[in-house]
Amino acid sequence: MLLTTRVRLVVAESPTTALPGVKVNLYDRDLNDQDDLLATGVSDEQGEILFSYNSETYTDAEDQELWRLESLPDLYVKVYDAHDKIVLSTLSETQTDKLPKLITVLVSQALVDQHGLMHDS
Repeated sequence: MLLTTRVRLVVAESPTTALPGVKVNLYDRDLNDQDDLLATGVSDEQGEILFSYNSETYTDAEDQELWRLESLPDLYVKVYDAHDKIVLSTLSETQTDKLPKLITVLVSQALVDQHGLMHDS
């Protein structure tokens, strides 16, 4: 089954300020296994990425039958700088067995400045 989730990167102190051109990985958290990388993308001019991924990518022994709530992915993202260094992870904010259509990631201005995430268009 094909699933989609949109991720939007914004500056925490100014949520109308998008972060375009930033690499993001979307993961499914697994408690008993290595987390599943579902997709990689770069944010557009609105700071958004539309991720599409197949349920077979994350389904493993931890998940139940596909028709059950427990079969939904436990989504989180990792945000990277231009040198592929992890700047931010939302792992601690993962919601179990939810399939949000939009995940908004608030990136502090300090991280934006420290890692050069604000690109001139």
